[in-house]
Amino acid sequence: GPETPELPRGTSCTLGAQTGGCPPPSLEAQVPWAPERAPASPGHANTCYQAGAWYAAKLSWGRGFLQGGFRSGIYGARRSQQKFKPPARGLRPGSQLQRRARSAPRPAASLARPAMGCTCSTTGRCPARSQKRQRAQQPKGQVSQELTALKTENHAPLHEDVETKKALLLEEQTREIARLLQGHQEETERLKEAHQAETKRLTQDIKIQVEKERDLELKKQLSEQFDTLKREHEETLQELQRAHDQETLLLRESHQRSQSSLQETIDRLNSQLESFQEKMKRVEESILSRDYKKHIQDYGSPSQFWEQELESLHFVIEMKNERIHDLDKKLLNLETVTERNLLLEEKVKTLQQENEDLHVRTQNHLTMTRQLSDELLVVREALDKESQLREQARREKEELLYRVLNGDSSPTFPIPSSEVPLIAT
Repeated sequence: GPETPELPRGTSCTLGAQTGGCPPPSLEAQVPWAPERAPASPGHANTCYQAGAWYAAKLSWGRGFLQGGFRSGIYGARRSQQKFKPPARGLRPGSQLQRRARSAPRPAASLARPAMGCTCSTTGRCPARSQKRQRAQQPKGQVSQELTALKTENHAPLHEDVETKKALLLEEQTREIARLLQGHQEETERLKEAHQAETKRLTQDIKIQVEKERDLELKKQLSEQFDTLKREHEETLQELQRAHDQETLLLRESHQRSQSSLQETIDRLNSQLESFQEKMKRVEESILSRDYKKHIQDYGSPSQFWEQELESLHFVIEMKNERIHDLDKKLLNLETVTERNLLLEEKVKTLQQENEDLHVRTQNHLTMTRQLSDELLVVREALDKESQLREQARREKEELLYRVLNGDSSPTFPIPSSEVPLIAT
């Protein structure tokens, strides 16, 4: 605000005379307001000081209105009031102003005292006091005229300036509010978009993390299943390899036995055939020689004999060929039967192996079923035990609640430490 104006030196203290604290100009001979002429009494100093502060505040208020509007005027008036603070109840003892007041010569009017036989004391009316009172009332009109003129001079332009300032301030505040609202809306939109983007990013990150954890869990489960299947496959492969080796050994032994038996049969049949052929040859030779000799003795010519013998030999050869064909057929049938037997043996072994596998699986299933049954029994026992514990805890809790509600002062029952988690749950 503007500086608070001080009273010029050489002017009379008319405001103090108006309030009745200062002596009128005629009695004090137009005492200038200066530090050299301090008031004579502490009450007079307080009154003059308050009047000067009020007048300076008025002037500062008017100048503030002219220069900066309503706020500047009020601010200047407050500054003036703060600057012109009245002293605390009179003059401080030993201050410079009090020392000057003591050393200053007192006026004759204040030194004059009425005598004991003054007519003013007898009549109750003093002409000096009445004149002083009349002269003190004269500056009141001048001060009121000055204040009225000051108000009339500053009222119209101040009012217009105040209205203009108010309109400008209102418009500026409206623009500022609109700008702030727009900025706030833009900031809100930006924060909302940022929040949505951050939420979307966090959602994607969480989804990716969940997918990664799910993939890791699936990989872990698949690896465990793969290890289990691999172990089972290796065990099954080892069992099948052992079974195959045993079956191969058995088949080789049976094949060797069958082959040896067949070879023995073939050798035996061949030996029989050779012996039979030898016998037939000997028989034929003996028969031919005997018949030949007899025919020569009887007929003398061997032609018919040889013809008959040739026919009989052809017949025998045909019979032998048929016999050989029959034996060959039997041999082929035996080989076919042998092959069928081998195939049937292989099928029997395969079925036996499958039967053994099924038996092993059945045993495994039975073992697993027994384990599951045992686990089910254990779980049922644990469930029954937990149900009993929960029921016991519920009864104890109801009993404790009943005791608390009824104000029973009986000693509380002990609670085992193993039942505390169940009660807490």
